[in-house]
This record gives sequence, C-alpha cells and structure tokens, in this order.
Amino acid sequence: MPREKDGFRDQLESIIKAFPDKECLTVTDVAQYTGWTRITVAKRLPFVGEGKGKSITRTILARCLIA
Repeated sequence: MPREKDGFRDQLESIIKAFPDKECLTVTDVAQYTGWTRITVAKRLPFVGEGKGKSITRTILARCLIA
C-alpha cells in the first residue's frame, strides 16, 4: 500500500478548516482557496462532472496540491 506524501495531512486539515461543511468542492471554491484563477484551477486539477456541476473531493485536492 502506498505511503502518504509528506505534508498531505497538514494540507487536508487546512482544506477541511476552509470548507468544514463540504466534502466536494467546486471550481470557484478551489480558486478562492488557492488564489488561482478559475480557468487555471479547471485545467490543472482533475474535476469530475460537466459545466457548473464540476467538483473535486477534499482528499484529491490535498493530494494534488502537495504533489
């Protein structure tokens, strides 16, 4: 079983503090959190869904941000 990368838990905790009531985040949520534009966020991260229904889980976002 693969080991978590260093910083994963800290990143996940930070995301949970920013969005305590959401498990899945929208492009706009992630753009606010990262400070990136919505276009950059949509291109760089593996969102699931179409149009305004695109979302990403907090766990996957944490993995992507520490990679």
